[in-house]
Amino acid sequence: MLSHLTSGSEVVLSVIAYSFCSGSLVLINKLILHYLPYPSLVIATQLLATIFIIYTLHCVQVVDIDPIRWKFVLPYLAYTVAFSVGVFCNMKSLSLSNVETVIVFRALAPLLVSVLDVAFLGREWPSPQSWGALALIGVGAYGYAA
Repeated sequence: MLSHLTSGSEVVLSVIAYSFCSGSLVLINKLILHYLPYPSLVIATQLLATIFIIYTLHCVQVVDIDPIRWKFVLPYLAYTVAFSVGVFCNMKSLSLSNVETVIVFRALAPLLVSVLDVAFLGREWPSPQSWGALALIGVGAYGYAA
C-alpha cells in the first residue's frame, strides 16, 4: 500500500499520523470526561474495548495472537503497572485541567525523561543534536502555552 514511500517520507507520515491520533485522543477523552467524569471507568472501558477488538480479530483470523505465558508476563508486569498508572494520571489531569495544559506537559516529558535516564539508568547525556531537538520542544511548548 505505502511501499513507494522513501524512508524520510515514511518518517514524516508516521509523525503526522501519530500526532493526529494522539491529539484527537486527548480531545475525545476530554469530551468523554466532560460527560462522564470518572477517569478510571473511561480507561477501563477503553482497555476492555481494545481487548475485545483484538480477540474478535483473532477469532475471525485477521490477526494471530500468541498465547499468554507467565514467563513472559512477569518481566513486563512492572512496565504494565507503570503504564496503567501513567494513563490514569493522564486521564486524571485531563479531567482536572484543560487540554492545553496536558498537551504542554506531555510535550515536555522527553526533557524530564532524558535527565532521569542519566540519573537512574546510567545512560549518557543526550548529544548536542538531541539537546537542540529537546530545546526546540521546550520552545514549542512555551510558544503553545503563551
